[in-house]
Amino acid sequence: MYKVVSKKILNPALGLMEIHAPFVARKCEAGQFIILRVDEDGERIPLTIADFDRDKETVTIIYQKVGYSSNLLATKEEGDYIEDFVGPLGVPSPLKYTDKKIIGVAGGLGAAPIYPQLKKLAEMGVKVDVILGGRSKEFVILEEQFREFCDNIYV
Repeated sequence: MYKVVSKKILNPALGLMEIHAPFVARKCEAGQFIILRVDEDGERIPLTIADFDRDKETVTIIYQKVGYSSNLLATKEEGDYIEDFVGPLGVPSPLKYTDKKIIGVAGGLGAAPIYPQLKKLAEMGVKVDVILGGRSKEFVILEEQFREFCDNIYV
């Protein structure tokens, strides 16, 4: 069982959860994903690792409410538990230092996979900008988080 450490509603369709998952937090890299099951009867849901904190042993996921399982996940609150949280899965993004500026482009939920990639590039000393979009302003996510390391943000 994996504890929901924090939960934030991003907009009517999207939510962010920080999950206590020590093994995944120790091993994951930008570009990887997890598969979770909300309860023992639930279906497996693959989700991008949007962020992680090795010191707190947490992994951050962003979910979109589209079907039964994702809506069930959305009912979980801080202090609740998720049945399974498997990962990290997939091949990490092959990120390398460059002296050229990198520009990331994302719309809505698409900000989740590029966030850890641009963050890692910034940690490597690469200059990064991001262009964020969405159906409307409320569907632009992670703007504040990108501001922590991006040189310029265009919405």
